[in-house]
Amino acid sequence: MKKTLLSALLGLAAFGAAKAQCPAGRYLTDMFPTYSVSTVTYSTPYNLEMDIYQPDGDTYAARPLIILGHGGSFIGGNKTDDPTVVALCQRFAKRGYVTASINYRLGNLFDMVTDSNKAIEIVVKAISDGKAAIRYFVKDAATSNTYRIDTNNIFIGGNSAGAVLYMHVGYLGNIAECPSYIAAAMALNGGFEGNSGNDGYTTKNKAVINLAGALNLTSFVDMYDKPSVSAHGDTDPTVPYDCGYPLNGSVHVNLCGLGELEPVFAAKSVYHYGKIYPGDGHVPWSSNATKLNSVDSMVKEFLYNMVCTNVAGVNEVAKATEVSLYPNPASSQVNISASTPLEQVAIYDQTGRVVSNASSIGKENYTLNTSDFAKGIYFVRLKFADENISPVVRRLSVE
Repeated sequence: MKKTLLSALLGLAAFGAAKAQCPAGRYLTDMFPTYSVSTVTYSTPYNLEMDIYQPDGDTYAARPLIILGHGGSFIGGNKTDDPTVVALCQRFAKRGYVTASINYRLGNLFDMVTDSNKAIEIVVKAISDGKAAIRYFVKDAATSNTYRIDTNNIFIGGNSAGAVLYMHVGYLGNIAECPSYIAAAMALNGGFEGNSGNDGYTTKNKAVINLAGALNLTSFVDMYDKPSVSAHGDTDPTVPYDCGYPLNGSVHVNLCGLGELEPVFAAKSVYHYGKIYPGDGHVPWSSNATKLNSVDSMVKEFLYNMVCTNVAGVNEVAKATEVSLYPNPASSQVNISASTPLEQVAIYDQTGRVVSNASSIGKENYTLNTSDFAKGIYFVRLKFADENISPVVRRLSVE
């Protein structure tokens, strides 16, 4: 297992911000020894249920929400039989979150492996259901407020198929971003928002928890897009670590996992945590307690940064603080320009080794000599003279 360099650098950036907005210990420790579980029908059209976990004795008025989807390749599984999803719902409820494990519509193996259009329709139906689950809580917050959800802190995700489901909810922002084959499947299922119920309420969400999930196309990720936290085994035959066909190649629908998404997140300045499990296949944390604990620890840190830092969003800070590197790719030098004075420019190679470090810069422009750098990918961490602005990371290619 290794935590990717980009993840570590972005984690440093996030922890540079103050964390005074959350009560001491909340979201990091098991403040609530017990939790309660209730089962509700969130999609009346399809009679779909979810289990909602709430911390016992919690009086907090506005609580963050985590909605998770189970694994099962879109042909099996349910809200109670995915050990990773259930464990995370339980653990995060004890920390003060409201959590939910959802059922969603499933297809059959024959359709999945014999007809790529039917396979896409199966996944699109599940995406529709995942959106309805979000709207269920937003509707509740606007009416009875049974669950006391902070609708500005809704997190979505899952394990395996559940992560594929919610990655597409998170990164497909509108119908214009959908290729024709996805748009056609959505048209058969109520359009972009789907027909699973709770109409008229938003599906806005803050970040994605992606455990062995993937996207159909990496182009769905935009500049400064939604943050995410990911884990993936790099020999996964079920959900490809790179780009390929899932289920050992039997389903002819492209999916791109963390191996392809990580450099896209870096290039597009997306705040992201990630762990790669070298030599591991599909969801190794579902059968290994040590690996589950490592995933849990990473997700806990990531969500704490999302909920508790005094920065509205790391991506928004990066966007507001305009930074450019040119030329990129570079050969002999790269010019770094920012809209606010720089304090430090640190360069890391892909192993995490510092290859250059300049401090006390005090101006908006800096020229870095790269003539002695080996060809490859580097990460540039920029710290600003204004301490209220979090550091940002940019990807640099040297040719």
